[in-house]
Amino acid sequence: MTLKQFIDRYGATLVVVTVLVLLVALLPGNAPDRTTELGAGPALDTQDTTPGAEGSGTDVASAGGSTGGTGGGAAGGGGASGGRLASGGGSGAKVEAGKGPNCRPDGRMKGISLYAPPCVSFSGDNGGATAKGVTKDKILVIRYLLPIDPATQATLQGAKLADPQEVVKRAYEGLRRYANNHVETYGREIVLQDFQASGDDTNDEAMKADALKIANDIKAFAVIEGNPAAVIPTIFGKELAARGVICICTTSLTNRFYQENNPYIFSSLPTATEFGAQMAEYIAKRLNGKPAKFAGDELNPAQGYKTTNRKFGLIYIVGNEGRVDQERVRNYEDFIAELAKRGIRLTAEASYIYDPGRNQQDVTSLILKMKQAGVTTVIPMVDPLYPIIITGEATRQQYYPEWLILGFGLSDTTAAGRLYDQLQWRHAFGISPLWVTWAHVNRSGGYRAFHHGMPGMRPGDEGVLINIYATYFAWLSAGIHMAGPNLTADTFAKGMYSYPRTGGDVGHPTVQFSRSSPTAVEDFIEIWWAADAQGPDERSEQGTGMMMKSDGGKRYAIGQWPQADTKAFVPAGAIGANDDPPGAVADPQHEQDGHTHNKRCLSCSG
Repeated sequence: MTLKQFIDRYGATLVVVTVLVLLVALLPGNAPDRTTELGAGPALDTQDTTPGAEGSGTDVASAGGSTGGTGGGAAGGGGASGGRLASGGGSGAKVEAGKGPNCRPDGRMKGISLYAPPCVSFSGDNGGATAKGVTKDKILVIRYLLPIDPATQATLQGAKLADPQEVVKRAYEGLRRYANNHVETYGREIVLQDFQASGDDTNDEAMKADALKIANDIKAFAVIEGNPAAVIPTIFGKELAARGVICICTTSLTNRFYQENNPYIFSSLPTATEFGAQMAEYIAKRLNGKPAKFAGDELNPAQGYKTTNRKFGLIYIVGNEGRVDQERVRNYEDFIAELAKRGIRLTAEASYIYDPGRNQQDVTSLILKMKQAGVTTVIPMVDPLYPIIITGEATRQQYYPEWLILGFGLSDTTAAGRLYDQLQWRHAFGISPLWVTWAHVNRSGGYRAFHHGMPGMRPGDEGVLINIYATYFAWLSAGIHMAGPNLTADTFAKGMYSYPRTGGDVGHPTVQFSRSSPTAVEDFIEIWWAADAQGPDERSEQGTGMMMKSDGGKRYAIGQWPQADTKAFVPAGAIGANDDPPGAVADPQHEQDGHTHNKRCLSCSG
């Protein structure tokens, strides 16, 4: 059943579309999982020889054939500005760390973002054609475009949750220009080529054929999402990785998935395994063995949960469109394993396959199972749509538990939370890898980068999802920069592993990449739902209901959660959307002097 058929059959058009698109609007790359076997050739060598690749932040040793200058010069300093390039250049290349006109005081490249890579200067020979898609003067990147149903696209645009294709293309062009002039690409211009998919994301054979063409015929260096309103499926990413093509795609799959496709798939949010480890620690240190004091006994006093020690239940998705997806199953397996490490036992479990034709029957059974088992605290590991139905069904059955937010399926966002049954969601709290977001979008990094890359554009020309588009370029360009002049898929990966640990304040999650976890965010915050609060959501849309961050948005890496009672529903110190949240490091005001960039790339001759 297509999205359009679902809308026609089940109604509630705007709500359904809004929730579904939020998945791609806020979590770029969260693609459907596939179980189809790959038809790839011989496996590439994915051995990780990177010192510190498991997250220690140790520099990567130089690789490649530089014989001139400083070769793979270290991008100087320790702490936030540490890191080392993965390669040197050709004969006569000169790469110097921490020097030149493009360095700012913190040792990073001049630019808008706190996450800019360590600064270097480059001149001389970059080594020419070092890999497929890489020539002396260009780096070919594919913008992969999956089809979008026209009726769906029109509805999304009406809800301010998608952009017309011409706006998306313009947004990517502005970000491309910005990236070329704010990281070191070693004399090569990053160029984008659009590739229209030969089928939709449910067509595994089309996805495999497209990946083969991109890798073997077009010979691209990398692929990024073409439009978040139609996300890249996992099978496509696997096929690219098997052929040594970098893919900035997928979100929150298990550590095992990323290890199996090392070192070619990178993403933004934590792995599913890390979600599980964070939640297990949070439960063990803050909730286990304590009464479910946030349950809704005031709505049904007979349940008596507020005076009952917590009993945890899990509702989790295992597939879609009538079939089980192995990656969904592995998400569940890793979560259960992490709970077991902490001695946490579930009182009840209930799985479902996403299938709009069966949703009410399935959801009725899910809630009944939780209620009959006496579960006080429900953990939803879900897709974006079902929480609307699940929370509504819980109210229908007069079941008012605590809802323990894991962060899956946008359950940790204000935009999604406003669509859930508020009698239920006012009892929701938990953890999230997200951060204190801006109240005004013109303060955001994506907005500023676009307008700096294409000066003269009007507010709104950047598109409503500009900060999602910017995510792909941020990590693509950082990897190219950290790879050094001898750019290959392997030096890109080593460069990403060497990107220095950055962030950790309330507005900036800690970011670091490793072989076992080639995904960006490494720490979490505690959150809770303020049902009556008013303010902007993640798109700066005003409304009622806000996802609050406890304790001023303080962040915790795995192993750092304090052994203390939760601070959920404690107004003192809690914070919602804020342009300048207390404790946040301000992003540089790089573009304020009105300067522009006219070259193809930072070290290009023209």
